[in-house]
Amino acid sequence: MKISSLSHYLIGPVTLWTSQKEIPKTYIEVKDGKVVKISDSSLLSLELPVVDGKEQVLMPAGVDAQVHLRVPGQEHKETAETGLLAALKGGYAAVLTMPNTKPTIDSVEALQLGRGLTAPYEERFGVKVLWTGAITKNLNSSTLTPIEDLARAGITALTNDGLGVLSDDVMEEAFERLSPLGIPLLQHAEFLGHGGNLAPSSVQRKVGATPYPESAELEMVERDLRALKNHPQARYHVLHITSRKVIPLLRPAKEAGLKVTCEVTPHHLFFCGEDIDPENKSFKMNPPLRTAEDREAFWKFLESGDIDFVSTDHAPHEELVKQGSFNEAAFGTIGMETTLGVLTWGYQQGRLSRQRFVEVFSTKPSRFLGLDPSYGDIQEGKTLRALLFDVNAPEREIRAEDFSSLSKNSCFIGAKLPGQLLQVFSGERCFSL
Repeated sequence: MKISSLSHYLIGPVTLWTSQKEIPKTYIEVKDGKVVKISDSSLLSLELPVVDGKEQVLMPAGVDAQVHLRVPGQEHKETAETGLLAALKGGYAAVLTMPNTKPTIDSVEALQLGRGLTAPYEERFGVKVLWTGAITKNLNSSTLTPIEDLARAGITALTNDGLGVLSDDVMEEAFERLSPLGIPLLQHAEFLGHGGNLAPSSVQRKVGATPYPESAELEMVERDLRALKNHPQARYHVLHITSRKVIPLLRPAKEAGLKVTCEVTPHHLFFCGEDIDPENKSFKMNPPLRTAEDREAFWKFLESGDIDFVSTDHAPHEELVKQGSFNEAAFGTIGMETTLGVLTWGYQQGRLSRQRFVEVFSTKPSRFLGLDPSYGDIQEGKTLRALLFDVNAPEREIRAEDFSSLSKNSCFIGAKLPGQLLQVFSGERCFSL
């Protein structure tokens, strides 16, 4: 990777993609890290250094609203350095990290510990880290954390990601206390007790994995929506949906004016349960891959806006815990460095429009997390956070050695994905990949 620093320069010619427009043969004037002018080749008269855009796509850098950086305390799975380098190489300008760390981010002290570990690498790679706090102490589903203190300390969201909140009373109180704060609650929708590891499929039966029913997800979403009706100012977000039946539950709530959103992961867009490689335990993730019908529905819901955006649920693990049978291996797969390829595949297949490509990768998660307009858009007067991308690049095979993440537990190893990330712009710096 080559890093260049220029104080005043041009990028072009490019095809500019934003959520509002597509403009071919465009030049971008950048000074001191900010966009000065977006125009045509007349900008060449300024006689500035030019970063050759080769008429490739320039689009806003991504925002990932669900990442396990494993910081603090789980540096054997991922470090701040490897996690943020993986984010950069995936085209991301910001990530929201989950609180199931050691210690759990359920106090201001744990939050500050994590911030201290990521700060040097945020500066090095130009990737901003946003923080979540746990809903309950030590993820125990019974005692709420000091929500107001965490909010004052600057958390962006509240979640027990990896564990659904089991108690009805705790959910009611969480919604009540979050209502005046404007902070979303991100729910991993799963009632425990099913003991499942893979969703029902021929592969699940072949490997003898305990079936993971979709009812665990649907019943929690139904419970949460009943509680949310009593707290209409609260924000509720369903993480990594796996069943197409979730959308008919959420849609009426949205139409009724409740502040409801949801996301899907790239692996649930690309694979289904029948695609699982019995030898690759990275196909064990929570929640699991379901049917081909669910996968096809997700693309339609993503394009229509019923699914708001894509998040990776990047979940790195050391090799040891991904061994054994599917009933024994840990849940989780990494995802930040393959998401652009999945969305490009969807775009090339006609499943995803240019507008929604930009929205689900960048604009929508940026707005959801309350980031300033330099994230999720390319505007005059704003800091440049963008990527230069060959959306027509042919498929290439994904290899474990290509990942910058410390962990290599990817269900995409061996798959073929199109597109090529060429450069990432972050303020005054250009990272050539």
